[in-house]
Amino acid sequence: MASKLIDLSSAADEKTRSDSVGIARDQIRGSSLFLVGNVLSLAITFLPHLALVRYLTPEAFGHLAYALSLVAVGKTYALGFNEAMSRFVPIYHAKRETSKVFGSIIVVFATTLLISGLLLVTFALASGPILALLTKGKEPAGLLLILMFLVPLETTNLLIMNLFACFARAREIFWGRFIIPPLLRVIVITLVVLRHSELPFLAYGYLMAELITVVLFGALVVYELRRQKLLLKFSCVRLPTREIFGFSVPLMASNVIGMIGSSIPVLLLGYFHPMSTVADYRVVLPAAALCGMIHGNFMPLYLPFASRLFAKGDTAGINNLFWETSLWMSVLAFPIFLATSCLARPLTILLYGVRYAHSAPILAILSLGYFFNVIFAFNAVTLKVLGKIRLMVALNIVTPIILVVFNLLLIPRYGALGAAVATSTGLITQNLLRQLSLWRASGGVTFFEKRFASFFLVLGSSAIGLYLIQLFTSSNIYVALTLALVASTLVLWLVKKHLKIADTFPEILRVPIVGRLLA
Repeated sequence: MASKLIDLSSAADEKTRSDSVGIARDQIRGSSLFLVGNVLSLAITFLPHLALVRYLTPEAFGHLAYALSLVAVGKTYALGFNEAMSRFVPIYHAKRETSKVFGSIIVVFATTLLISGLLLVTFALASGPILALLTKGKEPAGLLLILMFLVPLETTNLLIMNLFACFARAREIFWGRFIIPPLLRVIVITLVVLRHSELPFLAYGYLMAELITVVLFGALVVYELRRQKLLLKFSCVRLPTREIFGFSVPLMASNVIGMIGSSIPVLLLGYFHPMSTVADYRVVLPAAALCGMIHGNFMPLYLPFASRLFAKGDTAGINNLFWETSLWMSVLAFPIFLATSCLARPLTILLYGVRYAHSAPILAILSLGYFFNVIFAFNAVTLKVLGKIRLMVALNIVTPIILVVFNLLLIPRYGALGAAVATSTGLITQNLLRQLSLWRASGGVTFFEKRFASFFLVLGSSAIGLYLIQLFTSSNIYVALTLALVASTLVLWLVKKHLKIADTFPEILRVPIVGRLLA
């Protein structure tokens, strides 16, 4: 009898492990579609963005970058409510609490739109004094007032895409995040360059592109809710206001502090230096942050999947999901890291022209911090899934303070280069603190998975090797990119056993040569 119970227990454990491995595989497969979408999005916007950078003067580009940074700070409040929807909607849906699912959606959308309206009114009434305080009047108020309308539009679009993720509707996210908005922005940028228009025309074009996306996919999300039979009469809806606000408000406050911390380099550069210095830093930031594109693609599905594992009490499954996802993200981000760090100078000159050549060290330093952020990208999200809200709030307050201190020490004297050093150091410090906290608080997620030590050793040695080769060879961009491609292919071949490519993408084995290489 005892042996039979042991057999049953082991069978149950084996089934749990199998389920968690399957969830990790499904998450990686689904996220790969988002990665393809992001690559297509970059392909669509790449040349128009470069045309815009070269069309605008450094001063004008600095004004645009500064205004968009303030917009990013303005919409930060929505992140806490967005994460609350990602956590509670899948949990209530799994428990078949339909009234709470629809109630959660109502609470989140209503609250974020109300806060957006208050922010717009505030900026409309006090934009002059705010900009006088932040930039000593160097930033035009009219441009900011136009772009601030992006706050409610981008916030609504974020919530719509996240709602699709809660129901695993990857196709809608693919079109709504990676295809339609980039195409609309390309049209706007093309019109600006061809008509030799000024920044206000560009700002109005961005607003129109976002509005079209919200209207189109808002209608689709209503259709999806009707298909899921979640559209209920208001009398039947239960509003889980306490749960949503209990989760969101602490995160909202700390996220605002966190975003201010990440935006502080641009804000301080605008205060201590000319807007052209803001452009020196901001022009290479998208290239350095390309690594973030990778974990941004895995985020929509990671949070709902991790929430379902948490609902089952499967901490080991969460640990497996965390590290399996981290490995895939690191391999996918590695070629970008090589190009933006080891090959920073030729890449900067190729993309932005000789006038931004002095921004190459800024790009290299920033890319190091962003790649480190990819490796531990989901420690904060996992803490939220586990319900460690107070700990997350404390971390979101402490780490921006550290970042602000670094920036205040370095930016007044070293300008954009000091901002890059402060940002990269802050990202590394932030992730180490979060990973340590996750390890101590989770009771199941490891600080570092020893079985993957050889994997990260191969990545690090390959990057150092390519950097040393670049020191003693030609800085020709085409030679450099070829070396980066060879190094990335070698790394993929060396670490293929850790990725379990054949298990995750069995169809790739049917591809000639590639299938044999990755089997």
